Amino acid sequence: MGLIAYFEHLHSRTDPRILALFRILFGLLMCYEMSYYLDIDLVEMGITGPKVLFKYEGFSWVEPLGTGAMNAILGGLLVASLFIAAGLLYRAAIVYFLLGYTYIFLLDKGYYNNHFYLFVLLSFLLSFVPANRTWSLDRLLLKRWVPDRGVPYWTWIMFRLQVCIVYFYGGIAKLNGDWLVHQQPMRLALEAFAEGSALEGLLTSTPVVAFFTYGGLLFDLTIGPLLWLKRTRKYALPFVLLFNITNHWIFDDIGVFPFFMIAATLVFFDPEEFAGLFGRGQAKRKREQREEAPKGPGTDRRLVHTGLALYFTFQLLFPLRWLLLPGDPDWTTIAQRFSWRMKVSARDPVRINFYVRVPGSQATEPVTMGALINNHQQQLLAYDPRATVQFAKWIQQDYARQGRPGLEVLSAIIISYNGRPYRWWFNPGTDLASVEPDIRDPAAWVPPFEPGPEHTLSERMLLEIEKRKKKAGKRKG
Repeated sequence: MGLIAYFEHLHSRTDPRILALFRILFGLLMCYEMSYYLDIDLVEMGITGPKVLFKYEGFSWVEPLGTGAMNAILGGLLVASLFIAAGLLYRAAIVYFLLGYTYIFLLDKGYYNNHFYLFVLLSFLLSFVPANRTWSLDRLLLKRWVPDRGVPYWTWIMFRLQVCIVYFYGGIAKLNGDWLVHQQPMRLALEAFAEGSALEGLLTSTPVVAFFTYGGLLFDLTIGPLLWLKRTRKYALPFVLLFNITNHWIFDDIGVFPFFMIAATLVFFDPEEFAGLFGRGQAKRKREQREEAPKGPGTDRRLVHTGLALYFTFQLLFPLRWLLLPGDPDWTTIAQRFSWRMKVSARDPVRINFYVRVPGSQATEPVTMGALINNHQQQLLAYDPRATVQFAKWIQQDYARQGRPGLEVLSAIIISYNGRPYRWWFNPGTDLASVEPDIRDPAAWVPPFEPGPEHTLSERMLLEIEKRKKKAGKRKG
């Protein structure tokens, strides 16, 4: 098939039922997700309760509304997700979900997760496709405006590409020394999962850790093409199920993501073959497959081609921006988000404290962390150096508002990165309020990956940490 013929094929009709089923599953999973947010009181706990929100670069202008308004938005997202699943006022529901979910997503980067970003992207894509042409209340109630006809082939292509990008770039992120040589952080994840169980010895053994490490890498790099090709699709499906269900068991912070990725395999099935499962005759299926969408003005098709080209050029290039920047993105977190770098770094913070002091003085005053930010945000301070510095600057400004300007802000944060020995995150003697982050020169301000003397803990402190961890393990057991 030539290039011109392929572009024409993008506009041929396909059966809409797989797309409708994908819409239903997306809506139901989002309904569960929104119910969970309401159940944990996300608004009060994570948005309006903390004194500080850690904004994404370029989005500092995004501000939360009051608690009541934010809960109303979240409740609206729950209703919208039900409308999406039911196909009721679908266009309005998916646009509301896109805008509302993106708004909440942008309020604090401490809650960033790759699947949250994926849900934003998919709701964006769904807002452009007629996913309500069948199996929807819109079709039942609004037949005049919702025709029962096929959907353009390009709708399948863009969802397939998006899913393939998630998997493949997740594999690219694993091509680093910690994953390939030290089998980290997969080893840590298996140790935490198996701790205290009868299978602990087996699951933490070298062969099993190697199987999960290199098997996960191979899966991520190859599953996209295997699902895309009809010849290998049926053989790939069991691996999709095994991989995602295993992830659900091992990792406790990925929510509905594994189940969504299982559901997303729908977009790789042939729409006409799927239609045959519901009793359509072969002749009718073939006739619909050959039928083309109304030609319309050529400008419409050019808009589709241009839009797809721009969107996927961004999706293919933006996750690779870390190649243009110095430093390890998983250590500096610069260019780490929005790049599908999933489960390739793990930090274990055992102390997160901040202090203020008068310049030139040795006396320090502890900052009451719990009154300012929640536990989740505190973990971010041991992960993202820009957030650490941002918080220090906020503390200095807050004390200045109280009539105590010019104080230095120090940190006492102890972490272990991918199983390495515990160390100071920033030098405890560094005034973080005076640090000026520069993503082009992380070496000038981000703590070095290999700790120097100023970041190394004493033997006594290391022993104390190990004792506390052993006691915690015994209590857990």
